[in-house]
Amino acid sequence: MSTPAYKKRARQIMHAKQKEKREYEKLFASVKTFKREFKPYVPTKPVTRDVPKYPSLTTSDAIPTHCPKRESPKYTGNLIVGIATMHKSNAVPIINKKQAEEIANMRRN
Repeated sequence: MSTPAYKKRARQIMHAKQKEKREYEKLFASVKTFKREFKPYVPTKPVTRDVPKYPSLTTSDAIPTHCPKRESPKYTGNLIVGIATMHKSNAVPIINKKQAEEIANMRRN
């Protein structure tokens, strides 16, 4: 009677693992392990460049408490003659009569 195939395969796998283990031991037999000595970290001096020191503007350390509100600009009534509609709801200020005629012609052409 011959050896069954599953036993033969199991034996071949076992032999392959043994061979791999022997090669691994042979490969690392020459490598010696050594323990490193602890060396505390010592930071190196950072690289800097020499830049001349320019004095800044000296101001007082006082911070103003409040500023008066700006007066809003108001129309005095001297420049604009009227308001025209250019296109839909686009209001345009009219400064003189010639400009009013031009806008009227643009709307009709």
